[in-house]
Amino acid sequence: MAKGAAKGRTSTSLADEAVEKYTKKRAVETTEKTEESTVSNQFAQIESNPFHQIVIQSDASPTEKKDAVARALAYNATESKEENEARLASFEEFKEYLMAYRKEMSKEIIRLADTEAFSELQAVFEDMNSALLNFEVQITPLIEIIDAVHRLNMASDGAMYDVFKEIQEDKEEEERIKQLRAEQEAELNTLEASILELNQDIAALRGERSWFGLGGTKKTALQTIARKEVLIESHKQATTALREKIEATTFNRESKFAEFAKEKEQLRELLDITSAEHKDRQEGLVKAALNFVNTTDERTGSVLSRMDQIRSQIKNVDTVNGNMKRIFAVVSDGIKDAEVSNADISNAFSAVPEAETTLAQYEREDKLEAVNEHIETLTASKVDTLSTLGELQEESMNIKSMRDTNNQQISHTRKMHTSGTAGIASRLSTVLTAVSSAALNEARTTTQNTLNNMNTITHDIAQNEAIKNATNMHLQNDELSKAIEQLATYKDISDKATEITRSALEEQKVLQREIEATAADLANSIKKAKGITAEVMNQGASSAEDKPATAPSKEAKTPFPDFKI
Repeated sequence: MAKGAAKGRTSTSLADEAVEKYTKKRAVETTEKTEESTVSNQFAQIESNPFHQIVIQSDASPTEKKDAVARALAYNATESKEENEARLASFEEFKEYLMAYRKEMSKEIIRLADTEAFSELQAVFEDMNSALLNFEVQITPLIEIIDAVHRLNMASDGAMYDVFKEIQEDKEEEERIKQLRAEQEAELNTLEASILELNQDIAALRGERSWFGLGGTKKTALQTIARKEVLIESHKQATTALREKIEATTFNRESKFAEFAKEKEQLRELLDITSAEHKDRQEGLVKAALNFVNTTDERTGSVLSRMDQIRSQIKNVDTVNGNMKRIFAVVSDGIKDAEVSNADISNAFSAVPEAETTLAQYEREDKLEAVNEHIETLTASKVDTLSTLGELQEESMNIKSMRDTNNQQISHTRKMHTSGTAGIASRLSTVLTAVSSAALNEARTTTQNTLNNMNTITHDIAQNEAIKNATNMHLQNDELSKAIEQLATYKDISDKATEITRSALEEQKVLQREIEATAADLANSIKKAKGITAEVMNQGASSAEDKPATAPSKEAKTPFPDFKI
């Protein structure tokens, strides 16, 4: 029966077949010598075991195997008690073999377990969170600046321009303090250098001794040393005062916009960084976003690969479990059928034949006892077999639960690796675009607010200029009034001058007439004076006396007819 069951079957162990068919050995970096299986050493002759031949080596169907096991486990009355016990011993050996190989296969699967799971967990935790932290570090300052600019732009009292103006004033004050401290520190360095130089001079002067170097310090040297020590003390006092002054020279300008202190700080950071540095920061943000996407893709892909390996391992465990369940199912059903046969045999030996002799009774009872012992042993083995079968069933449920969980994990991880990574990349691109758009929008708002401030300033200036122009019109009118008054004064003066001139001219005219008359009189007087001699000499002449008296009137004509004053 055992030999027929082994027909057409090569001699191969169950464990070696399962391991070769359903598992793959992990490649290791260092070459290790494969140790021979302890099960193979312990059960080197197992192939000669009849139950091994029936269950493992046979190509028969499970039902045929079950029937063969039942026949092998049934008590054979034609055989001796020792032969029946030997078959039960072979059965126990076969079960031990199965348990040993079940344990060995489980150990082999344990050896094939993923030992890099926690390494992968550490890599995922570190790489993913590092990438996220880097992105957060890159984007947080930009978002804070945008928020600060937005709050300042939304302030209704024109806080943006005022805060900007205060920042510029702060910079000027900081620069002034910086220059002042530099001047103070330079002065301090000069004083300290002077003190050092004076001490060196004093040391040199103390070496000037009288009496060819044998006496004490020269008197002139001591006088010079005294003056230098006084100067050193003065410098030390000045140094102490200067250090206190330097400590007090700090930026301590109180802000007028305490409620916008945080916004002012962010705006200052925005202004202090150059355009190139802002560009580098935004490029760093883009790189951080890309790094996060790439890291997510890489790490989820690695996790997915590990989960696929676990699925393969679960499949191996399930295969081993299924093979063991089928084997123990064959054995369990075979035991049940054997129990029926054994019960029939036990009943047969329990029946007392008529006219049974004492010797026959003893033989029958010995056989009955042997059958009952066989049944008891088989019953104990049945309990153990059923217990093992129950464990395999429970293990099968656990494997199914583990397989379902693994499948769900693979599904979720694959979705995260594909659509999840694509989704985060899309959201990151949207966020980066939104950040740039927000920055440009705040730039537009800032421009609008600046233009509004410029309009306010120019409007105020225009109003002031309009008032000035209106005031200037009044001033011009005042000037015109003054000019009119001055002209009126000039008119009065002109009228008075005219009157004075007219009176003077009239008086001059009278005087001219008087001058003309006086001149005529003078001319006549001169003429008379010129002719006085002739007149006197000719006085008494008759001819002269008889002449008409009209001639003098002709001679009285003025010799200055053209004379004009």
